[in-house]
Amino acid sequence: MDKRSNWMWMILIPVLLLSGCGQGPASQRGASLPRGVISAAQACRLTIGKAGPGFFTGPERVHLVFTTYAKGEPVESQGDISTGMPPRTLVWVVEVHARAIHWDHSVPPGYQSPSRPDTDYSVVMDARTGRVSDAGECACWPLPLSKAGAVVSLPPEC
Repeated sequence: MDKRSNWMWMILIPVLLLSGCGQGPASQRGASLPRGVISAAQACRLTIGKAGPGFFTGPERVHLVFTTYAKGEPVESQGDISTGMPPRTLVWVVEVHARAIHWDHSVPPGYQSPSRPDTDYSVVMDARTGRVSDAGECACWPLPLSKAGAVVSLPPEC
């Protein structure tokens, strides 16, 4: 596993371990969301919309899981965006798959870009405010999101 995908596992493993393995706040498909929580479509639109033109080349699919934030501790990862959230914050884990991701962000010293562009971008988003605490890219589609809860799959148009 290369350093670019390490951040993904650092975000996902705590979410999976502490999310109740699918027993999250709305683990059944079609279950109603708690009051004040944005919908999967809204979380999708925020993720796609905030990316800006040129960020995604050929977006193909968006997978989302509604769950609770694992620890509330910032994820320790070199150069990745991570601000953490309080424990048990309701979140959407959003994963976008595209032919290519073009993210201009800081990287660790000595970092070598992959020969092929990354194809997957994921965020952890506060389900009430839409604020993103963790974000990163890799070539790891699909993540095992179903371990954290029911997966909602949407087209990139949301």
